[in-house]
Amino acid sequence: MINKVIITDLAKAESYAFGGNNDFNVWITAIDEEDRHKINRVKKLLSNKGVLHFAQYFYDWSDEDRDAFIIKNIETMGPQLQHVNNIISFLEPIVQSEKIYNLGVNCFAGVSRSTAIGIIALVMSGKTPKEALDIIIGIRPMAWPNLRILRFASERLGQDLATPVKEWKKVSSVELYKGATGGWHC
Repeated sequence: MINKVIITDLAKAESYAFGGNNDFNVWITAIDEEDRHKINRVKKLLSNKGVLHFAQYFYDWSDEDRDAFIIKNIETMGPQLQHVNNIISFLEPIVQSEKIYNLGVNCFAGVSRSTAIGIIALVMSGKTPKEALDIIIGIRPMAWPNLRILRFASERLGQDLATPVKEWKKVSSVELYKGATGGWHC
């Protein structure tokens, strides 16, 4: 059973691993392959504290990306169904357990991959996708969950995790635009 979730960036995950904070007994990292050496160190430090750690390596590319390079390479370098299945398989015994787990999740910036994984974990724990999104936004206000990850999770979990996030992003994009420009201009 997941009791508590934290979403963070790589630097903060490293500080948790090095520091004395033992609030979290399970941790998931989703990060680029180039940062594997940092995560190996984090994994070793967390393991020494008795923290279960799982790492999955892929670029933070989403179905929303329009960059030609990303579009060309997303099927080999971006999040894949197997990556998401691996994360869900890691989470299954945790969310089904009677033991109480506090989950830490990080990616490079703590904005996209990690927030999508946080949503997945909360949905697996019984929250609706909308409830999970609201909790994640409360935990990490700069959240912008990766829709590709959520689309794959939707396939595996048999419920739509992506649509509530898409709808929220539409509204949030308008609000961000208004805030950045001081309003609509013609």
